[in-house]
Parts: sequence; C-alpha cells; structure tokens
Amino acid sequence: MSDQWILVDGYSAMHSWKRFATRKAQAMTLQQRREELVKVLRQFADHSGRRVTVVFDGYAAKHKPEVVEPSPGVEVIFSERGKTADDTIERMVAEAENGRRIQVVTSDNVERRTVEAMGAESISAELFEAEVESALRDLAGAVRHHSRRRATGTIREHWARKTDRTRGG
Repeated sequence: MSDQWILVDGYSAMHSWKRFATRKAQAMTLQQRREELVKVLRQFADHSGRRVTVVFDGYAAKHKPEVVEPSPGVEVIFSERGKTADDTIERMVAEAENGRRIQVVTSDNVERRTVEAMGAESISAELFEAEVESALRDLAGAVRHHSRRRATGTIREHWARKTDRTRGG
C-alpha cells in the first residue's frame, strides 16, 4: 500500500467532475451523489493502494448529515458545525506527521495555495478526475483480461478432459 494520503474536498469534486454534471446525476439526491463519489473513490483506492479521505462540508447543517455507512478503503468525514471542509483539511494537513505525503484534491485555488504552503501537494478536482477515470479504465481492463483468461482456461481444461476421455485416459 502506498504511503500517500489523498484528502478530497467532496463537494469540490462533485461540482467539478463531469460524471456529476449529467442529467442522471442531477436527478440524484445529495446523499446519492455523495455515495456515488465515495463508491468511485473506493474503487480508485482499491486499485491504487492509496489511502483516501473525503471531507464534506457540515458547517451549514442544523443536524448532523445523514449517517454515512463505513466504506472500506475510504474514510468519510463531515466538517464540524461552524467549520468548512477547507478548515478540516487544513487541520488534517497541519497535524500530519509528513505533509509531503499528502495530496489535497480541490478546485479552490486559495485552498490549494494554503495547503501547499503547509507542505502538502495539491491537484485540481478536474485533474484528479482524469487520474481516477484512467485508473478505473485500467482496473476494468484488468478485470476483463482476468475474466477472459479464466474463461479460456476453463474451456481448454474442458477440451483437454474431453480429449483424454476419448483417448481412453
């Protein structure tokens, strides 16, 4: 597993990613869009071996946001009431033992400069989306390749057994 930690500003990603600009995505509830983002980030984390934390703004919530089911491979955090995701991300970067191993994903240029000044790397949500989509294409290709190999192996084994039986073996 990689020791790089990716902190994603959840709403920045949701507002920037093309997959959330579609009619289908726009018809989803906010909770469903958050769950979709977490699902995609979990697949990315599984494939890349990187630790991923997604931080959502909780500052405007009168009540705690809906319960988020634990998602293996991706930590989901809502900022405390009165705090923004940016505040939470900055605190996490400041408290980290090695900020150089942190990559913050946000399209907020001021936030990017702030975390970079603290020693972390940053990437825009749009560029990170391209990285995630590329990793997911690689993963899908690996799954297809593995499935084809298993299917082919099964057919070969079937014919080998059938041939052995016809030869009396």
